[in-house]
Amino acid sequence: MSELAKRALFGSIYVAVVIAGVFFHPSGLLFILSLIYVMGMIEMKHLQNGQNFGLLYTSASLLGIFALVAHLSFSYDFQDHLLPFMAMVILALFLQHLFSKGSETNSDRLSKVTFSFIYLFLPTSLAISIAYIDGIWQPEYLLGLFIILWANDTAAFLTGKKFGKHKLIERLSPKKSIEGFVGGLIGSLLVGFALSKFWPIMSTIEWIIFSAIVAIFGSIGDLFQSSLKRSAGVKDSGNIIPGHGGILDRLDSFLFSVPIVYFYLRYFTY
Repeated sequence: MSELAKRALFGSIYVAVVIAGVFFHPSGLLFILSLIYVMGMIEMKHLQNGQNFGLLYTSASLLGIFALVAHLSFSYDFQDHLLPFMAMVILALFLQHLFSKGSETNSDRLSKVTFSFIYLFLPTSLAISIAYIDGIWQPEYLLGLFIILWANDTAAFLTGKKFGKHKLIERLSPKKSIEGFVGGLIGSLLVGFALSKFWPIMSTIEWIIFSAIVAIFGSIGDLFQSSLKRSAGVKDSGNIIPGHGGILDRLDSFLFSVPIVYFYLRYFTY
């Protein structure tokens, strides 16, 4: 099987799993987000060379899963307690770090695990809040976010391959171009416009703004993940999805765009 065919096949499977998990039932969403969180922690451990302090990563993973389950149980109310919970998790990690053997020779490991926890838990938790509007299960917002991200990735890839001449930020991602970024943004706006007709849960202009936020901050997330991989000296964060790399390779845009989308939806739309 060619690399392009493999990418298309497993990309289609990935899309189908996400749609099924997000759209049909809250427990499916919990499964998808828990998988993203745990696999993301495993990949962050690899990127940060954290094999020598796996217990901290394991503790952060278990606490994160517990919190995601609690968040789904309390629906939208949990976001009011999100920052205090994150503070308690960071304190727990600090205490474990303080009393663990060899902590004085691994002074940076706590900051690495704490960063990984915030990087992964904040967006996966807020994704649940996006799917709940005033405690009512309404996954169209979150599924719309995924659809726009996919449109942005596809349009950026095709435009960049055809017209890309000017590098976006070459030191972070040599293959990304300004033309690709603009093409991705236009593709996202067009899909956002189409979604406004299919799902009139927001006005057309609100969908357009939503799409622009997803495209812009998703692109920033992509560049940020590229910087992490370059620092670690690896091409992909993992290999869980053949032809696509790891979970973080596929969802870097998601992780960055979710908090901004949540802020927009919470304070500027509903």
